[in-house]
Amino acid sequence: MEKKKFLSALILVSFLIGGALSASAGSEKKAGEAEPAKDVHDIAFMPFHIPCMWFGPYTAGGYWYMEQKGHKVRAQNAGWDTKQMNTILKTWAEDPDLEAVIIAPLGGEEVLPGIRALKEAGKIVVLSNNEAGYCPEASFCVRFDSPAGCRDGAEEVVQMIIKKHGKAEGVVILGLGDVRNSEHLERAAGASEAFDKYPGIKVHEFVSDMDAGKAVTETGTLLRTLPQVDALFSVGMLEFMGMINALKREEMAFPKDDPRHIICVGMDTCPDVINPAVKEGIVDFVIDQPVLSYNALAAYYLLKLLDEGEGALPKPGDIIKPGDVDIKSKAPEIGIMVPADAWAPAEVFDTTKEFGHIWIKTNYRIIDDTNVDDPTLWSNITGQIRDMGF
Repeated sequence: MEKKKFLSALILVSFLIGGALSASAGSEKKAGEAEPAKDVHDIAFMPFHIPCMWFGPYTAGGYWYMEQKGHKVRAQNAGWDTKQMNTILKTWAEDPDLEAVIIAPLGGEEVLPGIRALKEAGKIVVLSNNEAGYCPEASFCVRFDSPAGCRDGAEEVVQMIIKKHGKAEGVVILGLGDVRNSEHLERAAGASEAFDKYPGIKVHEFVSDMDAGKAVTETGTLLRTLPQVDALFSVGMLEFMGMINALKREEMAFPKDDPRHIICVGMDTCPDVINPAVKEGIVDFVIDQPVLSYNALAAYYLLKLLDEGEGALPKPGDIIKPGDVDIKSKAPEIGIMVPADAWAPAEVFDTTKEFGHIWIKTNYRIIDDTNVDDPTLWSNITGQIRDMGF
């Protein structure tokens, strides 16, 4: 009898161990496979204009991350129209399944009606790439320091002029971007702050409304009519493309090693026009944003907020490093893991008085002819992908 009991127990233990090993083997995940989510969340991304070569990868950074974590994710196109964005946000507010929205509020305060509708419906709101004025409805914002990036870039332009002329005297054409865009206003203010410190630097401004064609016309007119131009500085990508093309049209696009070279600096790399001009030496350097990182980092902390509550969010004064967060995803078709770690370290600031929520401040990156071919640049990655999945 004792022998039978022992054999029965042995069989039961063997069965349990075998089942545990089988379950363990079945749970192993091959590299690149989607991870099963603890709780599947329904999240939406609200970019400003998805077909845009900038907003495509911007959206993708978070979309791929959420999708590969096993969550339900969606995105819609506002088509550069703040009214359309508000309409989409208000429609999403009525969706009982949707839990949260990550928004690029390029219209600033103009998109507050849609944001407030989401909050009233109990949805979580996160901002990335831009602020929406005072917005306590948002839990946090992820963006880089636009004014500081342009201020630092403009200061470097002045130093280059000093090196060329031996003094801080010269003429700069400053493209102000779109004055309807609060982000461009902040960038322009940052650049102007640097130039204004030097009375000998004469700045000629124009507004492009984010229109490359208009930037070509405005820049070309100034290049032809001003007796001397030492530098071009742009606060926006589309405008920067137009300014570079104006240099070429006026036959004034000389490389850096040519004494006739006009200093050329702007915001954002781009697979078209800008990156080739950097390689040619026409553009001195570019202030580049961590485009693929904004929504990946926002999505990471949004999931923490949904799963663990507000206490899981970073606190003002925290310094976030790449090893602190899991925000990598695999870019489709090319298999490169994104985003690059150039967004870090990111410092957390208490901006509740100014904006109503905390700010996770990412870094910018300076791109010149020594690193413009870096495969981790968003502008090099996005040119290789035909279908981003949304």
